[in-house]
Amino acid sequence: MFLSLGYLLLQCVLQFLALHVRSNDFKDLEIVVLRHELDVLRRRTRRPTMTWTDRLFLAAASLTIAKTRPS
Repeated sequence: MFLSLGYLLLQCVLQFLALHVRSNDFKDLEIVVLRHELDVLRRRTRRPTMTWTDRLFLAAASLTIAKTRPS
């Protein structure tokens, strides 16, 4: 039990540190991507359909995020 609690605590600390290391531009881009994904999911269809512009935007943003993400 203490081992799993220690693991969760370590995970939270590492996520907190990673959040502070990232640049503000990276954070802003990630927020924009997440908002766009929410807009797609909020459409009132049974299964959300993505238009070609949705796919284009997410592909371009994911490449930018992958290039700026710290190793």
